[in-house]
Amino acid sequence: MKHFLFIGGFFPEKIAGEIHRNSKGPMQYAADTLQKGLLKGLLHDFPNLFIINFPFVGSFPSRYKKVFIPSCETNDKGKGRSLSYLNVTLLKQFIIYFKAKKEILSFMKSNQGDVIIIVYSIQWYFLKAAVDVCRKFENLKICLIVPDLPQDMAIPKGFSYKIFRKIQIQGTIKLIKKVHSFVLLSNYMAEPLKIGERPWVRIEGIFDENILSKMAVKEKNKTILYTGSLARRYGIINLIEAFTNIEAENYRLWICGEGDTRKDIEKNADSDKRIIYFGQLIHEEVLLLQKRATVLINPRTSEGVYTKYSFPSKTIEYLASGTPTILHRLEGIPDEYLQYCYVAEEENAEGLKKTILSVCEKDQKELNAFGHRASRFIVENKNPIYQVKKIHNMLS
Repeated sequence: MKHFLFIGGFFPEKIAGEIHRNSKGPMQYAADTLQKGLLKGLLHDFPNLFIINFPFVGSFPSRYKKVFIPSCETNDKGKGRSLSYLNVTLLKQFIIYFKAKKEILSFMKSNQGDVIIIVYSIQWYFLKAAVDVCRKFENLKICLIVPDLPQDMAIPKGFSYKIFRKIQIQGTIKLIKKVHSFVLLSNYMAEPLKIGERPWVRIEGIFDENILSKMAVKEKNKTILYTGSLARRYGIINLIEAFTNIEAENYRLWICGEGDTRKDIEKNADSDKRIIYFGQLIHEEVLLLQKRATVLINPRTSEGVYTKYSFPSKTIEYLASGTPTILHRLEGIPDEYLQYCYVAEEENAEGLKKTILSVCEKDQKELNAFGHRASRFIVENKNPIYQVKKIHNMLS
């Protein structure tokens, strides 16, 4: 009999509210959503799945108000537990490593037969814990879910931390050689990971229909909404410039999230009252805003090689909302998605402006029909059961 173990960092329902209240800066909502979608599909296919969880939160005191992350049950996400840890920069990584290793060892000793451990993300402490235990048990195999390549993961500020982070990346690359199978968000990831003949599948994202928000009345004004990270490299400044060049008074720009362009956004919101910055909202509130908007937008351009190796997670959520989506053509987004989006071919502020005006001036009935087709595409083809079946077939 095969046994399955999942190790990750989602937000359990019991402490999700506490995590949001105590977080300072960007939160890992995209990772949380993807993991919960994966778990729903995994539990459908592997009912005996056991879960080990360490919520992905920023470190105390700069990114989190409390020094201790509590333990709790994993709620409706199956058997297992979310473990506590001391949330101090760097130190917490070693604590999680030792705790994860102990939990994996305990699971191996209490289960006979083959075991597959599904590791979410290339966090060195997760991967090293799995690899270290794997060396002791021939019946243990590792399946790694790769949302980002090691070199594309953010490196926090601080010289000493950057040096340590670079050492981690080199160590992680060596650990990847011990992985038996992979789940990738982009086909292009296979080459830099040097997967070779090892099996892999692509799951660019998952959307659970159960989290769709209720119907909402559309705004009377032409409302453009951006939700997610406000990192400068994601084209936020292009979006602001594009919008401010639209003179019509019945246009609005809504922005939700956190990141290094926050001050730029707040400055523009002060000078242009059509721009509204909501800050970082809980996921349910974001989903409701997506329903109310006229269009949703992702201004990320294809500049930078990382766009080839990543899939913008908001793409699936945007399309599922039923509100039309505007984006640029990115290599990491499979062509099947583009027929359900309005593509801004010019990757600059002027190109965004032209596309925003073109889409927003369409009849609302036409926009509703376009958004509905996109939503059905996601719900029917990117749901947890359909997507995770690819993992099931690979592991079988």
